[in-house]
Amino acid sequence: MGCRKSGMNSEGDTMTNKKKAWEGVEKMSFAKIKRRRQLAKFPFEKKISILMHLQSIARETSMVSGRKCREVWKISGYND
Repeated sequence: MGCRKSGMNSEGDTMTNKKKAWEGVEKMSFAKIKRRRQLAKFPFEKKISILMHLQSIARETSMVSGRKCREVWKISGYND
């Protein structure tokens, strides 16, 4: 005897699981497109502010893990 499952679960569930997984990928893809369109509508200043916030998060994470980290951009009006 091999390691194969026997019974109703062997083929039917595999196709159902693949279909569910594909539906999840499609949902994520549409959500990503929607998010990018929303970000594209932001003013430039807001985008830079978001970028600098993400840089500070990345820097803190690198410092905690003991890795070399880069400086966060210093731009007047944004680092206040």
